[in-house]
Amino acid sequence: MKSILAFMVIIGTVIGSGFLSGKEIVVFFSRFGLLSFPCIIMAFFLFFFLFTFFFEHGSKAILKLEKSRFSTIINLLVCLILSSAMFAGCKEVIGFYSNFLKTIFFIVLILYCIYIIKKGVGGLEKSNLVLVPIMVIVLIFSLFKSVDLTKLTIVHKPKLSLLSVVYSALYVLLNTSNSCIVIAKLGQNLSKSQKMRVAFFSALALCCILLFANFVLLQNPDVFSKDMPLLALFQGWQSLVMQIIVLLGCVTTLFSLVFTSSSSMRGLCKSRFCIVFVSVLLPFILSFFGFGKIVSLFYPLTSVLSIFLLGDLFFIPLFKRAYTKIHSRGKNTE
Repeated sequence: MKSILAFMVIIGTVIGSGFLSGKEIVVFFSRFGLLSFPCIIMAFFLFFFLFTFFFEHGSKAILKLEKSRFSTIINLLVCLILSSAMFAGCKEVIGFYSNFLKTIFFIVLILYCIYIIKKGVGGLEKSNLVLVPIMVIVLIFSLFKSVDLTKLTIVHKPKLSLLSVVYSALYVLLNTSNSCIVIAKLGQNLSKSQKMRVAFFSALALCCILLFANFVLLQNPDVFSKDMPLLALFQGWQSLVMQIIVLLGCVTTLFSLVFTSSSSMRGLCKSRFCIVFVSVLLPFILSFFGFGKIVSLFYPLTSVLSIFLLGDLFFIPLFKRAYTKIHSRGKNTE
C-alpha cells in the first residue's frame, strides 16, 4: 500500500495543469516535431535516475534544506512560480462559471491548502489516492478518442534541433525539483526494493502518457499557440470532461507544491501567517498574470533555477562526500 501511495503522489505532483493542458508538452517537446519522441524516451531514464536518487539521498537533502538559505530561497522561487501556474490553470478552466461559484471554489481550495500545511504528507496521500487514478484513466480515454486512427501521420515536422535534448533535460529538472522534497519524505517509509519499483513505474507511467499526448498534439499543430492546446481539441461534453481533468491536475500538483514551500518556509519563519501567505496567498495573487504567460515565460527560467536547487541539495554534497572518502583513503595509504 505504501508503494501505491508513493506512486500516486509522484504522478499527482508531476501531472499538473501545464502537463494536462498540453502547454508544457508543447513548450518542451512537441514544437521539436519527430525529435520529441526520442527526447521523451531520454526523459524516462532521467526521471528514473532522479526518482531513485531522491529516494536514496532524500534524508540528507531535507537536512541540507533546513540549513541552507540559498536552497531555501531557490526552492521557494520555484514553488512560487509553479503554484501560481496551478492557480492560474484553475482560473482558466472555470473561467466561464459565475463569480459566486469561482469565489466558493477558491475559498475551499485555499482552505484545503492550509489543511495540507497542517497535515503534511498524510494529507497529500489521501487526496492523491482518490484523484490521481480518476485523472489518469479519463485523460488516456480522452486522448484515445481524439487520435485520428484512419490517418496515423505526424503533421508537424520542423527542422531537427539539438535544443530539443536540452529542453528534455530541463523538463525533467523542472518537474523533479518541485517534487524532490515530497519524494524524499515518501522514501523514508519505503524499503530499497519498493523505492526501485516506485521510481521505475512512476517514470514509465509519466513517459507513456507523454508519448501519447505528444503524438496527439503533433497531429494537430494548429493548437500549439493556444493557452491550453489539449483542451482546444475537444468540444461539447468531452471539453467539459477535459476541463475537470485539468482542474484535478492543477489541484493535485498545487497540494504538493504547497507542502514543499511550507516545509521550506519553516526554516526561515515560524509565523503560521507568513508560511500560509508565501505558500498559498502570494501564488494566488501572482496567478493573475495568466496561465499562458507563466508557462511560456517562466517555466524555462524555473528549469534553470532547478539546476541550482538540485545541485546544492544533492549533487554538490554527494561529490564532497566522495572527494572526502577518496582523500581519506589516500592519507591512510600513505
